[in-house]
Amino acid sequence: MNATTHDTTLLSDFDGSRRNNFTALRILFAWLVLFGHSFPITGHGELNPLREFFERSTWIGEIAVSGFFAISGFLVAASFVRRGMVDYCISRVLRIYPALIVCVCLSVVVLGASLTTLERSAYFSDPRTWNYFWNTTAMFPMSFRLPGVFDSLPRPGINGSLWTLPVEVSCYILLMFVGATGLLRWRTLANLAGVALLLFSINYFGDIPLVGRIEKWAEPCVYFLLGVGCYINRVSIPLSVALAVVAGGLAYAALGEPWFPYVFPPAFVYLIFFAAYRSPYLDLDRWLGDPSYGIYIYAWPVQQTIVYFFPEQGPYFNTALATIVVVLLALMSWHFLEKPALGLKRRWLKNSTGG
Repeated sequence: MNATTHDTTLLSDFDGSRRNNFTALRILFAWLVLFGHSFPITGHGELNPLREFFERSTWIGEIAVSGFFAISGFLVAASFVRRGMVDYCISRVLRIYPALIVCVCLSVVVLGASLTTLERSAYFSDPRTWNYFWNTTAMFPMSFRLPGVFDSLPRPGINGSLWTLPVEVSCYILLMFVGATGLLRWRTLANLAGVALLLFSINYFGDIPLVGRIEKWAEPCVYFLLGVGCYINRVSIPLSVALAVVAGGLAYAALGEPWFPYVFPPAFVYLIFFAAYRSPYLDLDRWLGDPSYGIYIYAWPVQQTIVYFFPEQGPYFNTALATIVVVLLALMSWHFLEKPALGLKRRWLKNSTGG
């Protein structure tokens, strides 16, 4: 790595470097989703203290999810370019599915079966119970309700956060096809294609294969594309304090303005990569691991369970108790499931190459 501490540092100077704060950012974003959800989940959405700050242009959970997709686009594009198709596909499968499958099964067999208002036999014979297992595929359409579970709560869904997973998997698949054409290695052509796709999506997002199914998917897809674009153009993106200040100012100025969708996303994405590479390094991978995915997928069901048992408590109680429980679950998921699953990649690659 040729990175320096002055303002001529380029994003490409950090190619291959593990000294970054992506894990810290992902953990922060996952927790912000938990915090943001605590208000509607407890029926106190109007009390969200950040509601007025963002002037209804966005909300903290939306920003956090967008950050996830920007980081994902950048890192998976790098993965494809550096390691190729087979490694890319195996890595994506091992990162998404083991933890998701366990989370879905626990939701149905443990949480749902324990808290449903139906008789146990009626619960397990209900088609909705078995339809929920489709969520293990992370493919559209997903189910968000289990029969007799959380029906009386302000937000009755068993795990509303899972809606982003089909979007992410669809983005992975599209990037795989694009990468197979070699386009990611041709910077000019890739940029032209990316700009054309953005312009096309303004009026015809629904016509884009895989990701155009639901209008709500447009925003995370834009951030994913911006992340991919940052990787492709990393040799021309300086990470400077001055530009970070400008980006922060533009992001703040865009709140509440009609031009928010055009200015905030690139400004926010720039701040993400500045924070990842130019802020003080937090070696969380060494001391903590990466529980961000576990925090994200377990937060909603844990928060719903807290509301179920403590219906009179508000969002801050929900946030505090859920944080403790969810972080513990996420750490167990990472150390005993996700990390060992990712360790299988070397064995799979060896078998796939006949080594």
